[in-house]
Amino acid sequence: MGAAPSDHQHDSVMIHNAQHAKNFARDHGNNKKHYEASIEQMGKLLNFQKNPIKPNLGDQNDIKHIEIDGVHYEITQFINRGGFGQVYKAQDRKRNRVVAVKIMKNTAGVQEEIQSEIHFLRLIKSIAIDSHPVIDYYGCKFTKESIFIAMELAATDLLTFWFNNAAHREPQQKFMFGIVIIVHVLRALIFLEKLNIIHGDIKPQNLVIVQSPRQHFHVKLIDFGTVEKMNTRCALITVDANKAYTVYFASPEFLRRDSNNVMARHLHKKSDAWAAGVMFYVLFFERFPWKNEFEYENFCNSPHARDIIVPREGGYKAIIELLLKKDPEERASAKSTYLQMKGHPSLSIIIKIFHEHFCSVDNVCFMQVPIDLRQELSKLPRSGHRNPAANPPASTILTSVFGARRPCRYGRACYNFERDHRKEFAHPGDSDYRMSGGNQQDEKLKCRYGADCFRHDSEHRNKYVHPEEIDPDLLKKVKCRYGRACYDKTIDHLRTYSHPDDFKKEKCRYGSRCYKTNDQEHMARFWH
Repeated sequence: MGAAPSDHQHDSVMIHNAQHAKNFARDHGNNKKHYEASIEQMGKLLNFQKNPIKPNLGDQNDIKHIEIDGVHYEITQFINRGGFGQVYKAQDRKRNRVVAVKIMKNTAGVQEEIQSEIHFLRLIKSIAIDSHPVIDYYGCKFTKESIFIAMELAATDLLTFWFNNAAHREPQQKFMFGIVIIVHVLRALIFLEKLNIIHGDIKPQNLVIVQSPRQHFHVKLIDFGTVEKMNTRCALITVDANKAYTVYFASPEFLRRDSNNVMARHLHKKSDAWAAGVMFYVLFFERFPWKNEFEYENFCNSPHARDIIVPREGGYKAIIELLLKKDPEERASAKSTYLQMKGHPSLSIIIKIFHEHFCSVDNVCFMQVPIDLRQELSKLPRSGHRNPAANPPASTILTSVFGARRPCRYGRACYNFERDHRKEFAHPGDSDYRMSGGNQQDEKLKCRYGADCFRHDSEHRNKYVHPEEIDPDLLKKVKCRYGRACYDKTIDHLRTYSHPDDFKKEKCRYGSRCYKTNDQEHMARFWH
């Protein structure tokens, strides 16, 4: 009675622990080998995309040779025709390089738009980074009748690649393929986030598959005709009423209507993240989250519309749901999504293999953008572009103790998007927003991942507050084994056990004296 464990018991425990560690290492090794084999197979899939395209005789162009920016190209093959013009495969014999040549009609206004896009491409391609996430631009030529653009040749677009090669594979391999595609896309969006740029038309047709020298591939961005430059302080901008967009991929803040039933045309710094979430949903579940455009417009404009619930099948739920938050302030950015995946025990293995076989994502996450490049980007002409906080009045600067603008007292609950209001007041998400009064934890934002957060770096922890920091009472509770699937709403159960969504709720001021424990709306909002 009360005696210490025997040496035999101690040895048994040590043997058990050693066996457990051995099994874990074996499983980890097996998973790593399986993931690496899947990635090797993904690289080989591009061989199917490199088969010669049968030319359509009706689409042949009379031009067989063309010189663009001093480089002679031989047109060898027709590839595609679209509303923008025709695309041909061409050969630069001198450099032994195969390119794509886009031929468009030179109509009124088009030349200026193309020149602006080319200037943008030249600026961002000046950033020296391995495996650049933007399609390579080689040159352009203008004639009275036509515009010729030489660019990097892509094998196919993301939509075609996925449904031809990955969509119908067995679940584990499809999941692996899906994570690789997600990381590729997040890498491209992180690059834009670092430049404070919104692409404005993220969709699977605007991401293309490009063969890499190592027989693998990269996903690259194309079509920058809708790009917008964000003010570094402001999380929200208003754009031209005639700005082009694609239904479903356009974010709720862009399509939301004001009191006059006019579309707001707001873009948030996380609007591209929304489009990526919709794109992942379409690729992995082969449908949109809404039945039709009418249902989507109701979703955007109804204050009672709930966030999208992503199916559990496939294993993408946690990633996609936070990208599809209707409130852009609650929405995950591309960088935060990637860093959470990198910190995840299982996904981190795939990301490590991704870095070995494809390219690094960290080099984009932590890249330094030269000041002179930022200045050049800020000069990009955007027709009809209006930034609500571009020129704060001098009186605001003098009277505010928080910087250029005073913090809005309504914070995240503010629905005033008028230009004058946004000029004078900063809101959560703006770089110059600060909470007035309170302690350091009050100034932090709640981490949207809550208890499921996998990030422990100081940058994240100094900016966001987590469950263990908010209230010591949460730590005293035992975690409910049913988690989010728990249906026991009795006060005794809620007092004893904590649940994953407790962190998102406010603390009920009545505590154990609360008489609304049978009220589902109250219980969904407060924890006890």
